[in-house]
Amino acid sequence: MAEVKSFDTGARSRTRKAILDAATAVLATNPAASLSDIATAANVGRSTLHRYFAERSELIRAVALYVHEICNAAIDKAEPNCGPPLAALRRVVESQLDLGPIVPFVYNEPTIVADPDLSAILDTGDEAIAEVLARVSARPQTSPPEWPRLVFWALLDAGYEALRRNIAPRVEIVDAIMASLTAGTITPDQS
Repeated sequence: MAEVKSFDTGARSRTRKAILDAATAVLATNPAASLSDIATAANVGRSTLHRYFAERSELIRAVALYVHEICNAAIDKAEPNCGPPLAALRRVVESQLDLGPIVPFVYNEPTIVADPDLSAILDTGDEAIAEVLARVSARPQTSPPEWPRLVFWALLDAGYEALRRNIAPRVEIVDAIMASLTAGTITPDQS
C-alpha cells in the first residue's frame, strides 16, 4: 500500500507544494484543466511541472494525497473530541466546508477511484467525524453502520455546490448542513 509523503522544507519541496496548491485550486474549478493551466497557475514552466510530475495521472495522485492530508489536518484542527458534541460537529463541518470543491473532485475523479491502493488511503482519516456523529446522536442508530458518515460527506458535497452557486451565505449553508445532520430535512405529515 502506498504511503502519504510528508512535505519537507527546501526549494524543491516549496516548488512541489506550489504546484500542488495550484493544481488543487485549478482542478477544483476546472477538472479538465490542462497541465499547462496548472503550470501557469503555479508560476512554473511546463517543463518544471513535468520534472515533478511526468504524467497527469501522477499529479492527480499527488493532489489526492495532498488533499487527504489537508482534510485530516482540518479535522484535527477542528478538535472534534473537545467540548459539547454539537459544537464539535459544527467546527468539523466548517473546517471541511472551507476546503472547497477540491474534495468532491478527489473522491469522484475516475483515475483516483480506479486505484484501489489510493482509495484505501483516502478512505481513512475521518474516524473522528464518525465518532463525533455518534456522540451527537441521542437515538439508537437504525440505519446501516456507515450511514451517518456517508450522509455527512453527501451534505458537505451539497454545501460545496451551494457555495459554488452562491445560493446562500456560508453561515446559512453550515446551519442547513447541521439541521440536516441533526434533525433531517423533511418533516413527515402525520395525518
